Amino acid sequence: MLTYGIVDSKLDKVKPLDEELVCEKIEDTVRGFGLTMAQKTTLSTKKGCSHWHFKKGKEKGVLEVTYWPKRHALWLDIHDNRRVDWNVAVIGDLAAAFAGYFGGRVEISS
Repeated sequence: MLTYGIVDSKLDKVKPLDEELVCEKIEDTVRGFGLTMAQKTTLSTKKGCSHWHFKKGKEKGVLEVTYWPKRHALWLDIHDNRRVDWNVAVIGDLAAAFAGYFGGRVEISS
């Protein structure tokens, strides 16, 4: 799995009533990269998080984004079985856009 985390961000300053605004900014930013939301849900192991699956048209592959307000965390994932050229090409620029908007820096792990 390839993960790009946004670390040392200003997400710890977000008030609970503004968490939905963060979600809207995430969705708007991803749309600006030409991706569409295929699913929005939460993860049972990370209560209170917002978790998205984004796709590029009808192409194979998925880019996942998770925002977990309780941990002030935001990260992007590509699972090995969903890795294709388009999501590998966009993950770095998208993570950089999030880091620019929410502050912080991008940390990559695989």
